[in-house]
Amino acid sequence: MVCSWNNVARAALVAAAFAGPGVAKADTGAGRETAERQRMYAAVRRYLEARREIPAFARKYGMKCSACHLAVPVLNQFGQAFKDNGYRMKNGTDDLRANEPAYWPLFGWLWKNYELDVQRVAGKTVQERGGISNGALVLGGLGSIGDKVSFRFVPIIYEDGNTIVDHGWIRYNQAFGSDWFNIKVGAAELDLPINPGREYNMGASRFAVLYNYSVPGSISSFSMLLPQPGVEIMGHDLGSRNRYSVNLFNTGGAPRAHCVFCSPGIFGRVTHRQEFATGFLRAVRAGVFGAYATWPVGPDTSDLKGQQRLGGDVELWLGSDVLPLRATLMAMTGRDDRALVPAATQDPKFNTGMLQLEYVPKLPLVFYGRLQVIRNQRQAIAGTPGDFGDQDFQLVGVRHAVELNSRFAWLLELTYWRWTIKHVAPGGANVTNHTVWLGTHLDF
Repeated sequence: MVCSWNNVARAALVAAAFAGPGVAKADTGAGRETAERQRMYAAVRRYLEARREIPAFARKYGMKCSACHLAVPVLNQFGQAFKDNGYRMKNGTDDLRANEPAYWPLFGWLWKNYELDVQRVAGKTVQERGGISNGALVLGGLGSIGDKVSFRFVPIIYEDGNTIVDHGWIRYNQAFGSDWFNIKVGAAELDLPINPGREYNMGASRFAVLYNYSVPGSISSFSMLLPQPGVEIMGHDLGSRNRYSVNLFNTGGAPRAHCVFCSPGIFGRVTHRQEFATGFLRAVRAGVFGAYATWPVGPDTSDLKGQQRLGGDVELWLGSDVLPLRATLMAMTGRDDRALVPAATQDPKFNTGMLQLEYVPKLPLVFYGRLQVIRNQRQAIAGTPGDFGDQDFQLVGVRHAVELNSRFAWLLELTYWRWTIKHVAPGGANVTNHTVWLGTHLDF
């Protein structure tokens, strides 16, 4: 897949941050790894752009979008329960035969945006670039076609000629007659604390920073951000106050040969939500998650090395059930096998943290901000500066729905973010990108 980012400067920045110390030196042969990283991040962006709200559900059930969304596309508690139920209301209206013959579980999206990027090295501006990005048309299907079966399949057509198929899956609901056992087969998103398909900003960089981080020099392209092909088993109680999910998968993008179940991995998460009838604190949700993925090294893909990610999160709803101030805190630690980093002498480790604030003063307006940090606790290659590749990321934005009804949604968004990566420029200087993003989005 050809990289679709309109900002070559950012692509170079990403490559420098994730390719390791050799990026700053022309004689290390890092060009191939740089190209691979660019292709991976192009896939990340396209995946994120394709996962948004779906007015087709509002049409099917005769409800307003606000029934499921805190502010489109972020889900409220009811919306989360609806999603956990396999996009079913469980009131006799889920089967297609119970709907009007004219209704089909189909939807479409269109989007365009302007983006201005300014790159600074050691405090000096080295590049400015702005313009209209390539838009896309998405036509797909998602929802329930019966009481027991739900599905997703989404092809995406870009203006630059690229066509991809977003991940697809089929889910068997309430296996053995219980909400605690639902089986999904296909390429499924991982149940992350802040889901990349349910966030405000329509750009990709804010998730590439944390979920998509890879230790400097790693040959693995495993990412918790992207869907992983395999089987998901998830369950929940009434209202999804308690829920779990487990994914067994083949690590996406890993080479495959001489293996029965190639590059296996596992992801799991459990959460609990407590609601309060009175007081400023309206609800608390806490969760823990973890992943262990493998990636082949050497000529034989059966020689697998591991990567682990462990984290926890807390979400607070403050002030109001309908128009809240929502705060989310998350921390994660990661460790990779040294064999995944050429010339490594020890297993690399890193720690990350995030704080996100969202405020809805009135529907359909929302303000949001995010702070993220990544700190390398132990570098893989001896002699590498301890803070090489450390990252700081800040984002603020506003989103407004000009039109929001059961037929279509028209959204406008303005976002600014600042992304600093330490010591990746020649001479060990820091690289900082400043980005202004203005976009519009039409869903129907």
